[in-house]
Amino acid sequence: MKTTVTYDVVIIGGGPAGLSAAISLLQKQELSVLVIEGQAIGDELIGENCPPNTILLLKQLRVAKAFYKGNHAPCPGYASVWGRADVGYNDFIVNPLGPSWRLDRKAFDSMLADEARRLSAQIHWSTQFLDAVKVEKGYALRLRDRIANAEYKVNARFVVDASGANSRFAKAIGISKIIEDRLFASIRIASIAEGKPSKQIQIEAVPEGWWYNAALPDNRIITMMLSEKENIAALQDSQHEGFEAQLANTNFIAERLKKLKLKEHQYYTRPVYSGILPVIEGKDWVAIGDAASSYDPIAAHGIHKGISDGIRVTSKILAFFNGEEELNSFSAFVNERYVNYKKNRDYVYAIEQRWYDAPFWNKRIMNPLEITYANNGYK
Repeated sequence: MKTTVTYDVVIIGGGPAGLSAAISLLQKQELSVLVIEGQAIGDELIGENCPPNTILLLKQLRVAKAFYKGNHAPCPGYASVWGRADVGYNDFIVNPLGPSWRLDRKAFDSMLADEARRLSAQIHWSTQFLDAVKVEKGYALRLRDRIANAEYKVNARFVVDASGANSRFAKAIGISKIIEDRLFASIRIASIAEGKPSKQIQIEAVPEGWWYNAALPDNRIITMMLSEKENIAALQDSQHEGFEAQLANTNFIAERLKKLKLKEHQYYTRPVYSGILPVIEGKDWVAIGDAASSYDPIAAHGIHKGISDGIRVTSKILAFFNGEEELNSFSAFVNERYVNYKKNRDYVYAIEQRWYDAPFWNKRIMNPLEITYANNGYK
């Protein structure tokens, strides 16, 4: 066991939420900050799309110039087959903030990590959070170095749970997320050997769920199906032949992919839960990003939400260290945002009425008139 070191703040999770919290905090006050991340440098990262207003957040973190120098690709908009058989378009041409962005996620997270380290944060990659014990001043955290396969402990006066949808720290102190919907994503990432992909993100609803297809900045393409757990097993059958067969049956995305020659296919499966913690913060801890509230990917706000939370929560952490009373304003904000997210999610799913009796859609859609009544407080 290594000698126990005490940090002012330990951030569990080195994704956009956790790294943004470290940057924002250290820009305002000199503290000892440790970020721990279970993945290793260079691991594949899923999630590459962010809306135009993400730029405003990057300017607050003072990394916008570095972002523009990166290999990130602007996205002109969406092309979707949803609620009807023909293609509809949603363009960003009239947005004053410009296009949305398709990120080179490894480069994006490295950019944030470099800035956090420049501001004196320590980052332990390949480090697993195991559990936490409340002590007189904060928490004793038990961690495992995955490379050395060795456990060690650190003490934290304040903990930020940025561990993603599993909310690992909150769970360790006895708080379980309220899960309202469970999806699974079957994902294929492939390199483009020949052809030029569309710059638009493509979405297509099918009876079993919906497909997402987007070009990545590093000459790769990501294709993903969101579906029920039962269908995911079929997608994985026979070396993912089920995935390829269901993809070939799409009307819109399959035609777009026929124009490309792909190689080096890699497949992943990820659970995708919509849910929120019943308790989002305490006196000496707080959950942010997907750890606090996780969304259906149809919302396309995961990265933006994480960065926004990392910046917003800084005032709570500084109030703790400066001996000031901070009311649970962050919890109120997250709860209100989650209510609005659910209204928007329900509205989007209600647009698709073609397969009302299919198990996937039957669980997630209601009549549009019912949505209107619910949104106005009627039952």
